[in-house]
Amino acid sequence: MKTALLGTSQEAVPTIDILAGLTDLRAVITRPDRRRGRGRAPAPPEAKVRAVDQGIPVRQPATPAALDDAVAGMVLDLAVVVSYGMIVPAVTLARPRLGMVNLHFSLLPRWRGAAPVERAILAGDEVTGVSLMRMDAGLDAGPVLAGWRTSIGEDEDAGALSERLALGGAELLATHLGALERGELEPVAQEESMVTWAPRLVVAEARLDFGQPVEQVVRAIRAFCPRPGAHTMWRGKRFKILRARPVPGRLEPGCLEIDEIGARVGTATGCLALRTVQPEGRKAMDALAWIRGVKGDPGRFG
Repeated sequence: MKTALLGTSQEAVPTIDILAGLTDLRAVITRPDRRRGRGRAPAPPEAKVRAVDQGIPVRQPATPAALDDAVAGMVLDLAVVVSYGMIVPAVTLARPRLGMVNLHFSLLPRWRGAAPVERAILAGDEVTGVSLMRMDAGLDAGPVLAGWRTSIGEDEDAGALSERLALGGAELLATHLGALERGELEPVAQEESMVTWAPRLVVAEARLDFGQPVEQVVRAIRAFCPRPGAHTMWRGKRFKILRARPVPGRLEPGCLEIDEIGARVGTATGCLALRTVQPEGRKAMDALAWIRGVKGDPGRFG
């Protein structure tokens, strides 16, 4: 089966490996290189890096029209989309003989949109998964062909959960590739009355509000790790909290209490013990390492 993979981030890499091993993977189509870091040097997407390592041709269209040209220029049986980051034109969806399928990191119709993993954690969902869906012109609205369910770990952040879903999704595709090629998978329409939306994250959402219950603050820390990083302000500078856990005790919301064994911050309903933090301009570090450098009254977050 002649295939192409449309994907950009690290979450697409396991599916590249599956398609390269089980099909004739003609190309990896990914987003253009982006300038990153302090030097603003162009950096390739993770999907491109894996494709180049395996000798798979790479195409990087910058617009939907250029994407359509790229797909139209190949003879394909199937195209698979995983964490691509560009809307695929309706005309492009029909170009492969078997159309296009998407591995979406939620149990559709829950969490349609760009940030299903983060929204599931923020909402306190206990279960999520991957949906193998046939793509149509709607946003994550196509019929579901197969699915994989998994529990969300109590301490699992968005980065760790995304990694697990990427592996589970690749295995889901591998299991059903033969049936997909033979047309044996029964499409199940999504129940529109059960749709929830997962809009793209914005940095402002990651600003922590210690006036919320402790459970919601912990969810925010998990949901925004590793990107963009849940943050607050401390001594006039941005301060990221990457890992924390609820502990007994009461402090005023945002108030810090530090001793030789840890740092705690108050919320509306309890305290959080900081575990991993990142002061502005520094790398992520264990909270105990940060504590050793704190001089005087720790003050408060806000």
